[in-house]
Amino acid sequence: MIKKILKYCKVIPIDALIYVMKEDAVADFPVLDFTIESETVNANKKRYFIKEANKVVHESFLFKKLFILRLIGKTGPTIGDCRTVEAFKGKSIYPFVINYIAREEILKNRRKEVFIIVHPNNLSSIKGIEKAGFQLHTKVKAKRFLFFHFNIRKG
Repeated sequence: MIKKILKYCKVIPIDALIYVMKEDAVADFPVLDFTIESETVNANKKRYFIKEANKVVHESFLFKKLFILRLIGKTGPTIGDCRTVEAFKGKSIYPFVINYIAREEILKNRRKEVFIIVHPNNLSSIKGIEKAGFQLHTKVKAKRFLFFHFNIRKG
């Protein structure tokens, strides 16, 4: 229990690129031969996933709210925590799924914009994000202690 509490009692560096897909720039993506399933995890989180032979080969999550967006004065649905099994990388599954999520949020749920957050060193994810039709919104560097953010730099 104390270890769980102590992990929040240290300064955490934040270095993130925030991408956006806006309603006036919804991108089409070729349909792949995979079925995207979804399930609600909790009130703030929905899971999207693809299975092959009863094994999850990709999953992405959609968060209704993420605190990091407040650092740039935004709110809204944000895609994150995306993973593709190594054997399925390079098959455009990642951009296919995140494009599907963004289009669903914008076209069906009438959101004006959908965000996705990635670390600047994650070049393969950045390539997939841009392939899916997202545009770079901003870069954020900050430090977090508990629920407080400081040394915030945007650009």
